[in-house]
Formats: sequence, structure tokens, C-alpha cells
Amino acid sequence: MGKKQTSQISNILLSVKDASIAISVSTKMVRLLIASGRLKAVNLGKRMTRISLQELTDFAQRQGGNVVLPSSSLPFNNDKRERNKKNANAKPETGNVNKRAKCRMTTASDIAPEGVTHDSHYTLAEVMSKFNIKYGRLYEIRNRYQLASVHAWGTTAFKKEDVEKAIAKYDEEQGKAQQEAYYTCFDIMQKYGLGKTQVRRFAETHNVRIKKAKGGRTNLYLKADWEAARKKAEKTSASTKAKRI
Repeated sequence: MGKKQTSQISNILLSVKDASIAISVSTKMVRLLIASGRLKAVNLGKRMTRISLQELTDFAQRQGGNVVLPSSSLPFNNDKRERNKKNANAKPETGNVNKRAKCRMTTASDIAPEGVTHDSHYTLAEVMSKFNIKYGRLYEIRNRYQLASVHAWGTTAFKKEDVEKAIAKYDEEQGKAQQEAYYTCFDIMQKYGLGKTQVRRFAETHNVRIKKAKGGRTNLYLKADWEAARKKAEKTSASTKAKRI
């Protein structure tokens, strides 16, 4: 990568949305990272928070990840003719190159510490793919359970046994917390003798907070909201009170 291109990359400012896409996390996670001081940003005005590409790249590398940007995001891509001419005269690059980010990736793709194999360890990308979780959730699990990692194959790798135990424990804790705080539709139907449509309409009418269960097909109803709404409705409606069994 030439000096001019390196300089241009270091000066690129990304929006929160672009930054979230580049490191595969939610915009909420990017804002939390900024608020906690783990990711530096500048405020150029109202709703104009910007993160430098250099800062984002440094952060991703510290976490064992990388930044992936559409090539159209880079300013020097407009001068395509000049770039192609330079590439034609340039010496062939060694190692792998991320064509989208236009930055050289590691050349240590086949290097791993002794005893670390693909049978014993998952790479960062393998964990995200196998367990269907995003980088932000993996980052949370990694910190919560102090998941040990090693640098192998040019990326971060984790012992398979440790990853599987940590994710199983996380899922168990999340499920228990969810069960304690939320009703399923079936729970409400059994407890109050309501039909599915009645549950949905009551929740909508009384602004009961709802979230999607894992998989996104089932609604969960916040117990505190539901109980408060039922008590309020029972004071003014005999039919509502009669539904309780």
C-alpha cells in the first residue's frame, strides 16, 4: 500500500453505522464502546459522531478481528485509472490481501503454537459461524467467562472445550433470567384462561413490553407489565377479572 493511500486511509472518518458494519456488531454496541472509552470518536455536530478508520482498525486488531469495508468507502478508489496503472508496475504482493478493505492481511495464515490444531481450537470466525452469534455477543461471553485465547493462523483462536462450556453456561443463564422475567403466550393462556388473540390484544392495548424469544417467532411478555396491567384492568372490568383462574 503506497504512502498516499496509507495517509488517506488514516484520515477516513466513519459513521457509527459504517463502523458497526465494518466490525460486524450492532450500532448500539459501537455507541457503548465509545461511551466506555474503549473506542475513541469525535463529535462533529448533532448526530455526527465519527470514528477514524485507523482507530477502528487498531481496536479490531486488539480484539483479534479485522475491519472489512466496501471498496467504495475509500476515497482513492475514484481514481481507478491511476491506481490500475500503479498496480501494473508494482511488484507482486506476498501473503493474503483483503480486496474489500484494500489492506494487507496477515502472512502467518499457516502458523499456530505447538499443540494448537483445528481439531482442538476454533478460530474467531468459526465460533461466530458455528454458534450463530455476532462479534458483540462473543465479546461479551469472552469477557464474562474470561475465555482464554491464542494467536493462531493469523487470527484469534479459542479452545473448543472452553468455548462450548462458556456458550452453554451463557445460554443457560440467559434462559433462566428470561424465564424469571417474562411470560410466554402459553403461560398467560394457562394462568388467565385467555386465547392467543386475547393475549396479543391485551398486551397491545395496555402497552405491555414484548420481546422476541430466541429464533424470533415467539413473543415474550414482561411479567411486571402484564401483572400491573391486569390489576388495573380488573378494577374497572368484571369480565377481565372473571378471566383469571
